[in-house]
Order: sequence, then C-alpha cells, then structure tokens
Amino acid sequence: MILTRGLALAAVFLAATPLMAQDVPVVERTLSNGMRLVMVERHEQPTIACAWLARVGSANERSGTTGIAHLFEHMMFKGTKTIGTRDPRRDAELNARQDEVQIRIREEMSVLREKQRRGEIADMMDPKARTPRLQEALDEFDRLVKEQRELIVKDEMDKIYTQAGGTGLNASTSEDRTNYIISLPSNKLELWFWLESDRLANPVFREFYSERDVILEERRQTLESRPSGVVDEAFNAMTWMASPYHWEVIGWSSDISQVTREQANQFFATYYAPNNITAILVGDFNADAAYTLAEKYFGRIPANPKGVPEVITLEPKQP
Repeated sequence: MILTRGLALAAVFLAATPLMAQDVPVVERTLSNGMRLVMVERHEQPTIACAWLARVGSANERSGTTGIAHLFEHMMFKGTKTIGTRDPRRDAELNARQDEVQIRIREEMSVLREKQRRGEIADMMDPKARTPRLQEALDEFDRLVKEQRELIVKDEMDKIYTQAGGTGLNASTSEDRTNYIISLPSNKLELWFWLESDRLANPVFREFYSERDVILEERRQTLESRPSGVVDEAFNAMTWMASPYHWEVIGWSSDISQVTREQANQFFATYYAPNNITAILVGDFNADAAYTLAEKYFGRIPANPKGVPEVITLEPKQP
C-alpha cells in the first residue's frame, strides 16, 4: 500500500502541473459543475489511489483568520448529516446552541482583549482574568460539548473505509492547497465517490470550538516547543513583507482561538466549491466508468458562481 499512497501524492503533483510536460497517460475531464477530474489507469494491482485537493491554503487567509485552512483539514473528518452521530436532529440543535453561547464568550473576550491592550491585565487568556459572565458561559458551553460527545460516533469515516479495505486515510495543508488521500481496493471506487461527495455536500462541523483547542496544542507541540519551529516562524515573519506566506500554515494562536463557525461556513462555501477542487485517481479502474461515477456523485454539488477570490497581494521587490 506504500506504493499506491505514493501514487496518490504523485497524482496530486500531476494535478497542479501542466499535463503536456508529463510523460504519463493522463486522462483529464471536467464535470458539469466545473470540478476537475485527473485519472491515470494502472492495472498492475487491484487498488486505486484516490485523492482530491482544494486549491486553498494559508495564502488565502487574512490577518484575523490565520490557520482556518488548516482547521478545515481537521473539520473535514468530523462527518456529515448521516456519518458521525447517533442523533442528527439533536446534534444540529447542540451545534446551534454552542454557537449562541460562543457569541457571549466572544463578547467577554473582547472586553478582556481591550484591557490587555491598555495594560490593565497581562494575559487575556489567564483564567484569573475571567469575568463571572465569561465563566458562566464557559461552564454552559462545556455542558453542551459533553452532551454532544455522547452522540458522536468517533472516526466513523475512517471505520467505513477500513472495513472496505482502505488504507492511508490522511490529509495535509500547505500555503496553496489542501489534499485528502486514501487507497482502496478497485471494487470500492463508488464508495469513495459517495463518501467524499457526501462530506462536500453535507458537512457537519462537529466539535468545532473544541477542535480549535486541539490545533492550539498541535501548534505548541510541533512549532512552539521546537527551537527550529520558533526560528522558522520568526524567519518567515521577517522575510516576507506583504505576502501571506509570512505566517505559518497552522496560523497565529490568537486567531485560532477566536475563529467562529460562521467564518468557517463562509470559508467552506467559497473555497470548497467543486469549481475549486480537483479529484485524482491512479490505479486499477476504467476512466470512462469513473467519469460517470464522478458526475453522478460530485456533479450534484453546485458550483460557487462567484468563483474564488484571487490572491492579489504581491511581495514587493526587496533590495
């Protein structure tokens, strides 16, 4: 399976490279909604390396929402309306209630942020700085999270793929794109089309606010606790003057901790539309049959008529 996973990563590279420059029998099709499909038939093994990439990364962010592209890499594994919960109706109610409580939390955090700017408190994140209203909202939020966790079917997507013989389910985020990969037996291709299109058509961002804390811990472990990580972050911040490359893909802590589900929904609608996505298949399948499945499942997702905002900030010439 190492081979097929490597092919998936190679296919991601092919999808972002001019095809005429590649000495590979590539079949490229475009669905009715603008989604791109890149296929390479290889019949040596009864497996298929499946991937799709959204052309969005940290370069598409702005100050105040840094890290949101990487956050979405996490959120896309939280399930859909039919996957990841034992009670979809109550699950949706709890998400809505969490959003309401988070509004109160943000109002109180804004007060603390201003106090920190004026020098009245040293750290707005210090529990000792919390107001009674903030503590009350945090306690209520914790109760909602605990109730929702009782309904969540943890990692159900991974379990579905594993039961079907899938391996290597993973994702990654860079400055310019976000990739999702899996290797499957060749007779499970339709499962991939259904499941991946379902998480694009009917995503549910469960555990959204608690996942921010997971990413903050990831940042501490992979960046802040390593001398090389701290140096790299400082170097990028000094090297790039205007380009969004001057912040790390994982984002700034202050932005990660405050991003809202409303911002996430807007981000998803803009950048995870099919006309900003490329699907890639490498392995034992028929390209015409795969295109028919792609149109059946991915083709049902409407395009974003506004398109994707262009990254217009260019790095000024430096001496």
